Amino acid sequence: MVLWTQVGTDMATYEYETRLNCSVDGLFDFLSRPGNVSKVTSPNLGITFHSAPEVVHEGARLDFQVITFGQIIKSSHQILEFERPRLVVERQIAGPMKSWLHRHEYEAVPEGVLKRDIVEFQLPGGLIGLLLSESKICSHLEDGFYYREQRLQELIASGELR
Repeated sequence: MVLWTQVGTDMATYEYETRLNCSVDGLFDFLSRPGNVSKVTSPNLGITFHSAPEVVHEGARLDFQVITFGQIIKSSHQILEFERPRLVVERQIAGPMKSWLHRHEYEAVPEGVLKRDIVEFQLPGGLIGLLLSESKICSHLEDGFYYREQRLQELIASGELR
């Protein structure tokens, strides 16, 4: 569920919430492994990790590429904060956007887990920046988070994620 989108300011902000019937520890541990992130990312995005630890941690660097808007995009992110099992904050240190900060928040709730993703970004300059819009990026994020939510639901139903 999309909660809030703010565009047209210096930094656009996009927020997505997912409620899942599993344990907060199980979900946090599952998504802390880049190999598992690939399992719940749309194959259309073609995510490939070139360099990443088996399990992320504060200070870890993730080098990867995705296919988006018909282009192969390389990006590097660094984990700024890692507080198991409630928070991961990652920042783009090299990549297509002028800035990109992604907060992954996990909260235990009676029905399982409330997972909140908050992405703050600034469009790149140059020709790429002219071709993109904040609303286009937000729509792309919404599609990706919705796909991830559906895959996580399937993994929970199959017992692979508890």
